[in-house]
This record gives sequence, structure tokens and C-alpha cells, in this order.
Amino acid sequence: MNVSQTAPTDAPLGRDRNIRRTAWAGIIGSVVEYYDFTLFGLAAALVFGPLFFPDADPATQIISSLLTFAIGYLGRPIGGILFSHFGDRIGRKPMLVTTLMLMGVATLAIGLLPTYAQVGLWAPVLLALCRILQGMGAGAEYVGSLVMMAESGDRTRLGVRVALPGMGVFGGIVIATGVFALISLLPQDALLSWGWRVPFFASIVTLGIGMWIRTGINETEEFLAVKATGRVVRFPLAEAVRHQWREILIGFGVNGPYLAFSSLTQVYLLSYLTGTLGYPASFGLVANLVSSALAIGVVPLAGHLGDRLGRRRVWLFGCGVFAIFGSLAFPLLATGSELVIVLTMVLGISFGLATLYATQGAILTALFDPQYRLSAVVLVREPTAALIAGPTPAFAAWLVLAAGGSAWPVTVFFLVAALVAAGTVLFAWKQLGRVESR
Repeated sequence: MNVSQTAPTDAPLGRDRNIRRTAWAGIIGSVVEYYDFTLFGLAAALVFGPLFFPDADPATQIISSLLTFAIGYLGRPIGGILFSHFGDRIGRKPMLVTTLMLMGVATLAIGLLPTYAQVGLWAPVLLALCRILQGMGAGAEYVGSLVMMAESGDRTRLGVRVALPGMGVFGGIVIATGVFALISLLPQDALLSWGWRVPFFASIVTLGIGMWIRTGINETEEFLAVKATGRVVRFPLAEAVRHQWREILIGFGVNGPYLAFSSLTQVYLLSYLTGTLGYPASFGLVANLVSSALAIGVVPLAGHLGDRLGRRRVWLFGCGVFAIFGSLAFPLLATGSELVIVLTMVLGISFGLATLYATQGAILTALFDPQYRLSAVVLVREPTAALIAGPTPAFAAWLVLAAGGSAWPVTVFFLVAALVAAGTVLFAWKQLGRVESR
């Protein structure tokens, strides 16, 4: 059945115009989310240690500040489950406006925080609280953008549409990394006194743009059809677990390894370059910046290839890239060649991470029925984010410390994650093929 034929047609925007505006809403919302989260990750890797944990030795400072990065992921499942419940019952649009606002306010608050030198132990406590609130907003933000794109428009270009928020993801990473790279050029005293706050204040610009776009879009066609046919369920998360638990398990196998890749490449390797190999923070930021900028173009290309060749095949290609990257990354980073290091990061982020990001959204949203799609995708993403993505950078730092400075345990980590990601799709090959063709 064509959803557009069953949904109400008295929307304030025309269908084509609304699809375009919804695409921009997804892109800009993802820019805001990943600007905020990348900014926190960069600050945790580079400046939060001496600002909020000054009494610890350098290695403990890095681990402690990376743990504040991890704490945000504890808020993600809480916020995700809460907001997705209302997104499945009331509508996608009001949930997306609320989550965007919560994230933006929490990010601004981080820029206003006092440091340890000013208020003592209250400083890391307040930092953790802001991070949790930021995580609560992010818990349903990206998933909401994916669902909005999947439920607006026809199926022929679904892969490209659902990949568009991924462009916003890497766009947010580029903006945050570029801003922080500029700020890191300040003298150390200026950076640690006021410079680090400027990027957090700057988030108000993207927040304002995102709010303006999102308040002007229509509700999704599929959700309107669900309401029109009386299929809204009282407890969408419980219904998803009851009726589609197999699909939820598949989603865990797809999402968990991807989140490990993301945290390792975008957060841990930055701290490894600066803390272990001794490169200046500005160089690591530039390497991330170049890689993420290239990824913006790779994301829609991978989405298009998913529509043409099949998302399962494109996913397996991304897993293969990460197996190669994980095997070669640390020897290549240790060469001392800045060009080799940048190209290594390009391999991991621009090709591996971007390919998986572009494909994952279409796989996950297609797995679940629309009456509980938002809750089900949040259930798949956010608990694994709390358990895997958040702790992964600190865990990787601990592994290297426990191995006497050797990075081989992190290499094994990469390879195991690639094996699980590829194995899940191969195991569920036929089922994923059925939902892909719906």
C-alpha cells in the first residue's frame, strides 16, 4: 500500500516542498547533535583533564576526562526511551523539536561552567550533569531524524534520504573540529582560561537555524497513516519487544560494532596522537577535519550505492575497510609521517565510518513497523551507545596502559568489532533482504 494514499493530505506544506524541508531538518539537526557531541569529545581529549581533574597525573587525567565523555551515554537511553515513546504516540515532529532544544541548552551550559580551580569537586559534578542532559537530548535526536526521512517520500530513493542525516553528522564534526582547531592555536593560558568556552557558546547559531527549520515541517506520512488507521499503540517499546525481538537482536549486532568504530576513530585515536605519540593537538584536529570533510561526500554516495547494489553489500564493504584499518592504523600512525597519518584517518573515517553510517540508518528503520519504529530503533541504538560507545575511548586508553604502552589490544578490538558487524548481516542475510525490498 502506498502510504501517501492513506495519509491525510491537508498538510500546511506541499509534499515535495515538505520532503525537501524535512531533509534539511534532518541534516541541520544532525549538525547540531554532532557539533555538540564532537565538541565535548574533543574538549575531553584535549583540555578537560587539567581544567576539571588537575590533581591527577597526565594518564589519569586523560582517562578521567574521557569518562566524562562516557557519562553522556548514560543519559542517552533514558532520554531516548522517554522521547521515542511520545514520538510513537504523539508524533515525530514535536519530539524532534524538544530534543534539539534540550541538547542546545545543555551545550551552552557547559560553556558557562566553573572549573575545578573555582569551585573544586563541584566542577566535574556539574560537567557530568550537563553531559547527561546533553545525552538525554541526543538519545532520540539522530534516530528521530532517520525515522523522519524514512517516513517522508517514496521507497525508491530511501537509502539516499536516510543517509542525509549522516551528512549532517559529519558536517557537525567538521564544524566542531574546525572551530576547536582554531581555538587550540591560542596560547595555552588563553586556551585554558577562556578559549575553550567559545566553541560551546557558538552552538547557539546552529541551534537557532535548526529550530527554525524544524518548527516548519509537517508530520511524517507514515505516522499520519498510523493515526488515521487507529494503529497507535499505548506502549510502543513493549509492543516492539513482543512482536519484533528478532529484529531487535539483529539491530544490536549491526549497531554495537559501528559505535565502537566511531568512538575509537573519532575520540580515542585523537587522544592517542596527542597523549601517546606527542603530536600537537592542532595536528590531530586537522586530521579529523580532513577525514570528516571527505566523509560528507561519501555518505550520500554510499546511500545511493545501497539503493542500487543493496545495503547488505555496502555494509560488508564498510566492515572490510575497518578490518584493514584496525590492522594497519597503529603501525601507520607510528611512522612519523604526517601525510601517512592523515591518509590513515581518511581510510577509517571517510570510507569506513561514512559507509557504515550511510547504510545503517536504512537497515535499522526498515526492520521495524511504523507504529513502534522510533522506540525500537532507539532501543537498538541507545543502550549499546551507553554500554559500548561511551566507555570505549577510556577502555582503549586503559588497554594500552595495561599492555605497557602497546596498542595491539586495540587492534584486536577493531577486528572483533568488524567480525561481529559483518557476521550479523551474513547471519540475517535473507531477512534483511526481505525488509530491504519492502
